[in-house]
Amino acid sequence: MASGTPSYLIVEPCPVIKGEIEVPGDKSISHRAIMLASLARGKSKIRHFLPSEDCLCTLKAFEAMGVRVEKEGKTTLFVEGKSGILDPPFEALDCGNSGTMMRLMAGILSAQPFYSRLVGDRSLSRRPMHRIIEPLRLMEAKIRAEGEGNTPPLFIEPSSLKGIEYKLPIPSAQVKSCILFAGLFASGITRVIESVPSRDHTERLFEQFGVRTLRENGHIVLHGGMKLESADIVVPGDFSSAAFWIGAAAALPNSELRVRSVGLNPTRTGLIKILLRMGAQIEEFVESDMKGEPIGSLWIRGNKLKGTVIEGDEIVGVIDELPILAVVGALAEGVTEIRNAQELRVKETDRIKAIVTNLRAFGVEVEELVDGMRIQGRDFVQPARVESFGDHRIAMAFAILALRASRASRIDDVDCISTSYPGFEQDLNALTHSFSKDWIEEPNKKIRGFIERLTGADKLEPVKKKEIPYPVITIDGTTASGKSTVAQEIAKALGFTYFNTGALYRAVTWRILSLGYDVHDEEKVVEACSRLKLRCAIQKIDSFYKATVILDERVPDEKTDLRSAEVNAAVSIVASYARIREWLLPFQRELAYQTPLVVEGRDMGSVVFPESPYKFFLDAQLEEREKRREKQGEKDDVEKRDRLDQSRSSAPLLCPADAVRLDTTKLSIEKVVDKILDVLWKKGLPITKSKA
Repeated sequence: MASGTPSYLIVEPCPVIKGEIEVPGDKSISHRAIMLASLARGKSKIRHFLPSEDCLCTLKAFEAMGVRVEKEGKTTLFVEGKSGILDPPFEALDCGNSGTMMRLMAGILSAQPFYSRLVGDRSLSRRPMHRIIEPLRLMEAKIRAEGEGNTPPLFIEPSSLKGIEYKLPIPSAQVKSCILFAGLFASGITRVIESVPSRDHTERLFEQFGVRTLRENGHIVLHGGMKLESADIVVPGDFSSAAFWIGAAAALPNSELRVRSVGLNPTRTGLIKILLRMGAQIEEFVESDMKGEPIGSLWIRGNKLKGTVIEGDEIVGVIDELPILAVVGALAEGVTEIRNAQELRVKETDRIKAIVTNLRAFGVEVEELVDGMRIQGRDFVQPARVESFGDHRIAMAFAILALRASRASRIDDVDCISTSYPGFEQDLNALTHSFSKDWIEEPNKKIRGFIERLTGADKLEPVKKKEIPYPVITIDGTTASGKSTVAQEIAKALGFTYFNTGALYRAVTWRILSLGYDVHDEEKVVEACSRLKLRCAIQKIDSFYKATVILDERVPDEKTDLRSAEVNAAVSIVASYARIREWLLPFQRELAYQTPLVVEGRDMGSVVFPESPYKFFLDAQLEEREKRREKQGEKDDVEKRDRLDQSRSSAPLLCPADAVRLDTTKLSIEKVVDKILDVLWKKGLPITKSKA
């Protein structure tokens, strides 16, 4: 996350996530635990508290009302309760961005013997509060909204509350909890009726603090006047925070992720049911199901998912997870439709509009509906720069979608993430870095194996090629047929990364020559290669992305090093050695696990990426190619290069049977590029110019 205002997050592509994660404490439960501990008699202990901006606002508000809090580290709190009677605050209580805090606090403060005022940030100040004002007034609370259209600030006067029977117009855990908190101090019985069960964290915590509610056929019944007693509370990992990683791992094939110590309350895990319906592989293990919240772990394996319809009663159980479900739908096969989710219009932002806007920026086809959206899934997305709209869940959801882009994307205004998930960026980096590290280390393990075989130290089986997650366009051809220029233009047109694999052979040849080896001595060359430190990095150069070769921590100069007369004369000799070609194979394939590629060389379609459906082979008449070399100012025996390339025993230069062959003798670069783009379009590859 960059410093300064506004903040932003750069997300690099990563086709899979692997590893293990424990998410921060549950935000909803952290809010409620602080509230109940502050109202209880005696000292309560709260472990795994979420120190997010939202929850810290709740903590500060109760400290401002006389509650003493001791902190042990950042996530363990000891709260000395006030036995239900708080001290009047000296100023307005700031709820920040938290709708949960404002709505629940309104229920508590309506019963306190002092005047109070609840304010929020710009986003919260636009959110309607009539849903809590109506039932609280029925309980004879004196509360009013000072903003237009029943929006904050909220002003509350002292009053004596009475219990009511209230049927929720729409399922809402916040409205239900507001009424129940007020019902603690009301005379008589408070009865809340809900048609669809919403989150029951309040009822579970009430019981842990010694207050029991009854549930009868959708009725939650609370007897007023019961006293809260101190308790020892363990806050489980926040399922809504874990949802981003669950969705990512489920939707990215070959991912493997374990989420530990997460809350598995059945009223929160609707996401799992939907993902399973889409074809996800998820195993759930409840490890603690005592009094309070069920806690356990999840094991997710990535798979290609299928679109689904999310609607009706299941919406209330996944209302906070709909942004990540929309992202999962964008990566699934077919159409995903979200209906009956008009509640998203009045969250931290209009989430329906925000999701649709950002999906379109990533190149996803989506139709906005009054109460949801219809999303056409695709295999990968184009890189984009998008807004969070000040909404933490929008920011995190699209950070996940960006993992499937062809190159880095940018999410703007991401300070809002800290309201619910401080440390999100670090966890994102850890999970994607662990993949990158695996794929850096794994090829190195393979390479070490190759080196052992190159030097005769061991006999190993050839490396099995894993499925490539991104499209790869191969452009092979003869010397001076136009491969490099054409490949670069194709990469620019598509927003793919350009990879000149010939640079690998030239870099190795250059280094071997600089070390004083005779390139005709195959054994010495192989031995020297076993000591070279070789890697590739993706860099933005001019107007496009390019894979750069780094050898012994040096980047060889393209003209003076890689295109020298000595390297020109020797590179075909080094490239003809079978063990050298085998050694370089994993280096060449490695990048295809990070980004869509346009690769050019002499055996890309035949050996390195034989599974690619996008193969091209360029050639031109010998005389024309010699002229091109002269114009380039290079002294190169083109005919000799052809003989060496075509006659080598390992991966000889040839046109793959399924490649499109183009004679470039009389064609301009623009014409060749147009022909290739036309073929790619007909093969079904989306042809869109990158805007990022």
